Amino acid sequence: MHNIDPVPLPYGPLQYYQIHYIVDIKSSDNDKFLARCRPISKGHFQSKRIIGVKWTGDDNFAKILQSDTGLTNMLKEVMINVREITIDPQDDHIRIYSRWVHEENLAFDPIMLEIADRIALHIKKMVHNRN
Repeated sequence: MHNIDPVPLPYGPLQYYQIHYIVDIKSSDNDKFLARCRPISKGHFQSKRIIGVKWTGDDNFAKILQSDTGLTNMLKEVMINVREITIDPQDDHIRIYSRWVHEENLAFDPIMLEIADRIALHIKKMVHNRN
């Protein structure tokens, strides 16, 4: 006889989404653009604030992103809610995205668009400098 789970898992789609920003780059060096940004915070709960960001990934690309003070200042504003930004290279494009968000909290953030645009500019500069 089979064991029947008294609390079955729900089926169907979950109400969580991610907003992806796509950079259309066809380069043989797309794998050089893997990076992740995490906040450096101070305090706890209500007094928690972001004092900096740390980029990890490909050393050259992470150093370029870390040295952009305008990008760092924009990231300090949104990292308390976003928590992490990932740059994920694919074969013919590069994705820039943050964490999963419940549909109740899903909203377009113009600052996040500026951040993704600034990261995309760094990617395009690096690709054009190599060619």
